[in-house]
Amino acid sequence: MGDKKEEKFKGLKKAVSSQLIPLSVLALLIIISSFASPVFLTSANFENILLQMAVTMIISCGMFTILLTGGIDLSVGSIAAVSGVMVSTWLESTNWLLASVIAIFVGLLLGTLNGLLVSKLKVAPFITTLGTMYFARGLAYWFTHAKTILWTSFENVASFKHMGGGRIFGFLPIPALIWMIVFAITIVLIKYSKFGRVCYAIGGNEEAARLSGIKVGFYKILPYAFTGLLAGLGGVVLAARLGVGSPASGDGQEMDCITAVVVGGTSLSGGSGNVFGILIGVFILSIINNILNLCNVPAYPQQMLKGVIIVMAVILSSIKEKRRA
Repeated sequence: MGDKKEEKFKGLKKAVSSQLIPLSVLALLIIISSFASPVFLTSANFENILLQMAVTMIISCGMFTILLTGGIDLSVGSIAAVSGVMVSTWLESTNWLLASVIAIFVGLLLGTLNGLLVSKLKVAPFITTLGTMYFARGLAYWFTHAKTILWTSFENVASFKHMGGGRIFGFLPIPALIWMIVFAITIVLIKYSKFGRVCYAIGGNEEAARLSGIKVGFYKILPYAFTGLLAGLGGVVLAARLGVGSPASGDGQEMDCITAVVVGGTSLSGGSGNVFGILIGVFILSIINNILNLCNVPAYPQQMLKGVIIVMAVILSSIKEKRRA
């Protein structure tokens, strides 16, 4: 009994130490932000952060599984746009729940296509998902004839509207509840299922994983399918929150998700990362965006700062890789 407790304590200590830098950055950001704006520490602003981080958090959970295998997905923003415009269009003639399920299923199909191309045809993940990014974005514009769909003008959309702007227990935004559920599912998949163990094994040494009897071809498809599913869900949540389905939505979302996961300590080369790092990384990006908006910093400097964060995240990832080697 004592040995088990000691093992759990060592595991917890190791997990915390692996996230020491991201946690320190997060703590520093909270302190700086609290001085920069008196609004930052209010409950209303905290609810706003939970709401605004929903789409990035949902999709980042999928991106994490892909990065674990040593892959990457540049198409998630475009897939989110496709699902968003489809559900917004179908709301006029279809039950909102059925429309949402079909739109999310479209995301799953596009993600599975990515996985098949990477796994079966051996096309590089960067090239595969870059192609899907352009295809899905074009599909979103073609589907809407390059128009924005204002679904709030349709009838019988109260439930869908509530999903995007409603509250649970009077304070928790429903999109925040959705990302919390997705995060909990991701924890179970990564820490307590074969899927998670295989993702680490493939990212660590794909050839060794194959020789050990793992069906690498099959398991390399799953992270892309899972990410496509979550990108579709993210697109539906975004449409519900904004009240519109825009073919331009989700632009740059892939960079936000990749940055958040890498900032949270996941290696770009695969095989290394902690699922709780997703939460830390997304919180860091969300707080940065939030405090810059509270301080009325223009959009362009914000983009510049994101660029700096991406480069810094890659540098830190490279340093960790060299130390591990």
